[in-house]
Parts: sequence; structure tokens; C-alpha cells
Amino acid sequence: MDGFEGFMRTATGHAPYPYQARLAAEGLPELLSAPTGAGKSVAGVLPWLYRRLVAAPQSTPRRLVYVLPQHSLHDQLIEQIGQWLDRLGCADEVGLHPITDGGWRRHPERTAILVGTHDLMLSRALMRGFGDATEMAPVSYALLHTDTQWVFDEMDLLGPALAASVELQRLRDEVGTPSPTSTMWMSSDASLPSVRRITRLDVDPANYIDGLVGALTAAHVPGTQTIAVLNTVERARALYAALREAGRDVLLIHPRFRAADRRRLLSELGETGHDRIVVSAQALEAGIDVSSRTLLTELASVSSIVQRAGRCNRYGEHPEGGDLLWCEPPTGGDPDVARWLLDPDGPPVRPDTAPREVLRLQDLLELFDTADPDTDVSRWICDAADLTMMVAWRDGEPSDADPGPGRDELCQVPLADLQQRDHAWVRDRLDGRWRQAVAGDLQPGATVLLEAEHGGYLPDEGWAPQSRTPVTALALPAGTQTFACTKWVSLDQHLMETEEEARLLLDALPGLPAEQREAVARAARYHDLGKCHEVFQEMLRAGGGDFPDGLLAKSAAPYNTGRSRRPHFRHELVSALIVPDGQPLINYLVAAHHGKVRITVRPAGEEAPLLMGVRNGDRIPPIELSTGERFPAQSLQTDVFTVGPWTERAKTLRDDLGPFRLAYLETLVRVADWRSSARHDGPVSPGDGELGRGAGDDCRLPGRGVGGQDEIRRGERA
Repeated sequence: MDGFEGFMRTATGHAPYPYQARLAAEGLPELLSAPTGAGKSVAGVLPWLYRRLVAAPQSTPRRLVYVLPQHSLHDQLIEQIGQWLDRLGCADEVGLHPITDGGWRRHPERTAILVGTHDLMLSRALMRGFGDATEMAPVSYALLHTDTQWVFDEMDLLGPALAASVELQRLRDEVGTPSPTSTMWMSSDASLPSVRRITRLDVDPANYIDGLVGALTAAHVPGTQTIAVLNTVERARALYAALREAGRDVLLIHPRFRAADRRRLLSELGETGHDRIVVSAQALEAGIDVSSRTLLTELASVSSIVQRAGRCNRYGEHPEGGDLLWCEPPTGGDPDVARWLLDPDGPPVRPDTAPREVLRLQDLLELFDTADPDTDVSRWICDAADLTMMVAWRDGEPSDADPGPGRDELCQVPLADLQQRDHAWVRDRLDGRWRQAVAGDLQPGATVLLEAEHGGYLPDEGWAPQSRTPVTALALPAGTQTFACTKWVSLDQHLMETEEEARLLLDALPGLPAEQREAVARAARYHDLGKCHEVFQEMLRAGGGDFPDGLLAKSAAPYNTGRSRRPHFRHELVSALIVPDGQPLINYLVAAHHGKVRITVRPAGEEAPLLMGVRNGDRIPPIELSTGERFPAQSLQTDVFTVGPWTERAKTLRDDLGPFRLAYLETLVRVADWRSSARHDGPVSPGDGELGRGAGDDCRLPGRGVGGQDEIRRGERA
């Protein structure tokens, strides 16, 4: 392979443009501007990959975070990157994940590419991830801010998220990260691609959809593909229905589909040679490589118009040129910012420069405390009209044994569409049971189940709130495997194995100061000391079985029922009380290893006088480890978390180390715990204990969290 040119030829089949070769030689800049269709997706991935694998592996961040605008579809880009990795022979070396696939968090030492839309990415970067479990938020946060190269595609389509992304990079530079993290913002030149004709359509607002049908029918060239891009999904669905009623071959593309239907439609979109009309709503503006002979667009922002126009005769496959048609939408804001681009004879209009709320350091520090998981970060990410939730459909009312929805079940829908909808269910954040949703549950990024018999979705139209056609509920994908602990594991064995995993992980991730490395290893050794509490030991043995003597850390399937006589009991709170004073960082890392005990500690539910299931004055037995360390029997004093110094000490750690470093240290302990637990995991049958609860830990992740791994592994979900 001859340098980057050979690298790119192997991956894509063609030579790099000069600007792409410069990126491979010099690294990714902060700003990159190139014409639409000039290979920005390639430029955002392959130069970084070449430097990471070949030219400068030690100085190139190990994670690439590729961010698309909110309404984009990432499926085609992920498929394309996967093909590059296969051709380069590095698919086993480089992880490729949609951001919603939590599996990437288990391998922080691995080179990886993460792809997602800006609402999903930036909410995770603010520790309030849309669709991410509250307990997993610190891990996503830590890894996205450490050893990472961010790439924002089509920065001008990000809305308020653009300012937030700039501020996050500034704050990373200001407070420091464990390993360097950088950002590149990409944009298209603010000029229209070469098209033969630009024509304005005058469409009667009173008969808008019928007018578009007539215009498209007249403009469509038989034997070619025509694309119509509207500004809202609602109008796109109406146009699709009207064109289909008129007997046209038509395809509808927008973000509000379940994954399987979205992949099917994108596969059809990728087929060439069709005589058809494609109707879309913003989804084709980034991340999708498609072309048309004729393109109709509603008037929109400059960036949107440039991107849409780039799908008209994109490859020059029509020598006579393409036709770009545009019209005024009947409603939906003032789109005058692009009028000068489409109508050169019209008056120039300055772009909208409405002030945005600035993300401050104090905001970042306050968000580090996840005791209030409902803190709204959407004001930094998207406009109110773009707020969404995730929904899935199930037959009838869900039972408490039902798992959360997997990725393929989920459909992104507008928050406003769910405000008045009945038959919606959420997992209660405290007890993990399904209950009917109330107004407070309907928040950006939250996940709800809808009863399938009440409709709301059509396979060819996606989210259809007025439809009462019953929805086909989806089962877990074929081949989904549930993993759980399959043997009894002593407390000492688990602690020693977790320390071993932590030291192996630290060796694979150099760069931390010696004292922080030792704190991580010691916290891994002590993290589950609190499992000595009689409440936890009773829970491990509650399912029966031939269990061994002594203190246990894990119970074997099918005896791991995970039911405790104190429903909100948190063993890690006990662990933090056992670790001697004078080791604040180790204490914090021990307490934080499930993401539930962090800065502020509050009672869970109606459990007073308990604190997370622990009573002030509870007695614990003595513990002796194989290292020779002894921890005496003692009475637990929980007031250190309520009226004592816990919160102030935790804030001091956060401020002295910086939030990105402290979250990263948390993550290393948690990953070590997952890996040591996985040593004893194996596949289990549906009846072998509760889903994902193989070790007796509380593994259900209620609240914002969703399932979605094709392989449900207890280690991460615990």
C-alpha cells in the first residue's frame, strides 16, 4: 500500500483529492469547507483512520465521533464506512458503532468509529444522553471527552448545537482531558452546484399538496428519478399519499421510521435506474449519497438549499443538466435567508443571527451531578420544534418481566405528538416496573412503549399519529442471546479479578499519573465490599441452589432472582462506607461504579429512614481479603452522605481533577467490573433467572435507558 493514496484506493477504489491527502499528512483542522459532492464524508473518516493505523498512531485519538445533523439518517454512512474497513482488512481492529449501541463502552482501549446525529451525540456529551440510561451517562460522557476526534458534518445545519459544540471544545481545552480531544467542523461552500435550470414554482397555498403533485408530474422526466424535499415530515407524508393516489411510483424517506423499515427504504433508494419520485423531509441533506434528474425543494436555509441542490445531477450523469425547482412553503417560519441564492434578482437578506444560550463551565459542572437526571439540556442542542422521544410498540400492556425495547423496535417521534397520547408506558426509574406515562415522563430523549393495537405507525409511512391501524410489534432479533453469571463467585475472587482487569486496562491506556492509576486499581479491589451486607447476601441465596459458604459476590443462574427485601438497596453505598477515610478519590470511585451514587445522594422512593436501602446503624460482618487486608465489623453511618461531607468532597474532586478526568476514572473502574463479571457469564435460557440479572445486581436501567444490544450482557447492565 503506497501511503495514503494506496490506502484510499484500497478503501474506495479511487485516488484522494489533494485536500484529502493534506488531511492525512497534517491531521484534521478545526474547519473544513468543500463543495457538495467533493468527498467530505471520506475526508472526515479516512485521513483520521490512516493516521491512527499507519502514520501517527500515538498522536491520533483512538475514537472518531462522526456527527450528522439531527434529521439525517446514518444507516448509509455506517454501511459505507463498514465497506471501507472490510476492504482495508481492519474490520476486526476498528470498532464501528451507531452511538446507540452501548457495546462500544466496554472497550475504551479499542480504536473505534461512532456515528450518530447531533442530538444523540451532544446530549451524551452533556451527561444527559437522549435514549441513554442515566446510570450509563457518566461512561458515555467520559469516553466522548477523552482520546476522541469529533467531526461535525454540515455544521451550518446544527442550529443551537453548533455553539454548544464550540463551547464544549473550548471547555475541554480549559479544564483538561485525560488524553487530547479535538473537533473538526465541516461545511459546504455556500454556492449552488452546477445545474442547468433553476425555476420558481408558484403554488397556491390553499391547494398546496395538489399543486405540488401537478408540478412534479409535469416536471418529471420519464425514465429518471425526481426528488422532492419538504421542510416537514407532515407535508412529506401528505405529498407521498397524494402521489401514490395519483398512481405514481413513489418512495418516502424521513427519520421517523423503525430501523428495519428505514434500512429497507434506504436500500430501495440506493437502487439506480428507477422511474420514480422520492419524497423526503430533510433526511437527504447529509449522510446520504443519492442523485436525481429533477429536484424540487421548499425554500429553506442556505445550508439546506445547498445540500438539497447537491442531490440534483450529483454525478453529472445527465449531460443536459438537471432541473432545480423551488417554491414557498405554505407555513413554517421565514425562509428568506436563502431567497438570494435561488433568486439572484431578489433583494439580499441577512441570515438569522438570533442569540443562543451559551454553555458555561458552571453549567457543565452542575450537569456532572446526575442525581437529577431530568435536567433539560435540549436548549443547547436543538430548537423546541425539533424535540423528540423514542417510542416502541408492544402487544397489550407490558409486564414487569418484559425487557426494554431494542434498537430495531424504536422510532423517533416529535415530543409534541405524544403530549396527548394515551396508552403510553414507561419504566419507573426507582423500582424498574412498567407504569403508565404521565406528563412529567414526556421529556426529550425519553423512551416510551405504546400499545400496538392503538396504531400510530405504518411500514411505508413511518410515524403516523392519526393512523388507527394496529402496529406489528417486533420481537427481539433472531439470534439475540441473553448472558448471565453461570457460577457462584466468592466476594474475594470477584474483587481480585476486578483489580486484575483494571490493571490490564490501565496498561492498555497509558498516560494517567501514577497516583490516579493506583486509585483506579485500588477502587476496583474494593468496589464490591458492600456486598458483605446481610441484605445482599440473602438476595444472592434467595433462589436456592447448592451455594458455597462464605461471602458471595455472584450467584449462578437460574438461582439469581435479584429480589431484595429492601428494593432500593445499593451495595456500592455500603462499599464506600467501608473504605477508610483519607482516600477520597478511592471512596468516590468505589461509590460511583454503578452510576447511582455520585455527587448528591438522595433516598430512593418512599424509603425513609433508609438511604438507598441502607439504614443508619446497619451492622456488617468483618471481611478478610486474600491480599491480607482486613476490614472490621462495624456499624454503618449513612449521615456522611446526607448531612456529612460527602457532596462537598465529591465536588472538590470534580473541580480539582476536572469533570472529564473524574468521569474517565469512574469509567475505568466500571469497565474492569464488567470484564471481571463477564469471565463467569454464559448464555442462559429465557427461564434462567430474570433478563440480565445474573449476578444478583440491580441490572435494569429504567428512566431514559433503552436496551438494544444484539447481545444482552449482564456485565454492562449491572
